[in-house]
Amino acid sequence: MGNWAMIPDPRWVVGDSAQALAALPDASADMVLTCPPYFDLERYSDDERDLSAMKWEGFEAAFREIIRQCARVLKENRFACVVISDVRDAAGIYRGLPKLTAQAFEAAGMGLLNEAILVPPLGSVPMRAAESFEHSRKLGKAHQTVLVFVKGDASEAARAVGPVDFSLGLEEGAEDGGE
Repeated sequence: MGNWAMIPDPRWVVGDSAQALAALPDASADMVLTCPPYFDLERYSDDERDLSAMKWEGFEAAFREIIRQCARVLKENRFACVVISDVRDAAGIYRGLPKLTAQAFEAAGMGLLNEAILVPPLGSVPMRAAESFEHSRKLGKAHQTVLVFVKGDASEAARAVGPVDFSLGLEEGAEDGGE
C-alpha cells in the first residue's frame, strides 16, 4: 500500500486566491499545487476578481500578487508546482504566460527547479489545428507546461517530503494482471 495512510488529508480552500492566501499565516503551507486560469482561454465567471475575466494588465498584476502570496505562505525548503500553458494576444502572438509565471516566482524568492511537458489526450486539437494553420500558420497547442519551484534548498525540501515510492502502488504480480 505504500505510505498513503500516513499522508494527512489536504486542506482545500475555495474562493478568491488573493483573499484566501492573504488570510493564511506566513510559512503555513507544506506545498503549493495550482493550475491557474490561462488568462482568457476559458472564462470561468463574470466576477471582476476572477483572473479569467480580467484584462491582461489586471491579470498580470493579480497573478504576480497571488504568486507572491503563495511564496509567503510556503514553508522554507518546500516545493510549489504550477501547471500552465501559454495564450495568444489578439494578433495571435504568444503572451509568455509560463515565462511570466517563472519570473513572478523568482521575484518572490523561489527558484525554478524543474520543467516538464504534460501531454493530455489530443481531443479536438487535430481538427482545429488544420484551419488555424491554413489561415495563419499557427500550430495547435497540445500540451501544458509543469513548472516546479523550490523555496530554500532543494535537498532539504526533498528530505521534508520524504522518500519516494516508485512502485506506483503496484502489488507483486499486478504488472501482468495478477491479483
